Amino acid sequence: MSIRLKQCEVITGGKAPLTRRQILELSREVPGWALLDGHLRRSFTFSDFRESMQFVKELAILVIEQGHAPDITIREGRFVEVSLFTYPCGGLTENDFIIAAKIDDEIKANEVWTKDT
Repeated sequence: MSIRLKQCEVITGGKAPLTRRQILELSREVPGWALLDGHLRRSFTFSDFRESMQFVKELAILVIEQGHAPDITIREGRFVEVSLFTYPCGGLTENDFIIAAKIDDEIKANEVWTKDT
């Protein structure tokens, strides 16, 4: 089943993070995302703070529904970085890739949000 069709599972700890091989396999399903310092990251550029905040608002709705929240950083009012990591497991899990894929789908659904940095 495609990662895009899956839903996040509740993780409270005790689950092992993905292996390097599993991470590389799942990375193919989320092009544009980078593995940096053990986190799955992607940066987006918007025209202004209002557009950045609208993206963050839509992102918040999505991740609340999935029960798996990313770290979000806004710089200079228009640069947004999304960083995924499953803290209770101490590494990446399938949930991180599910959220990345769903964020990509949200970006594609909104023509305004197509600019990567």
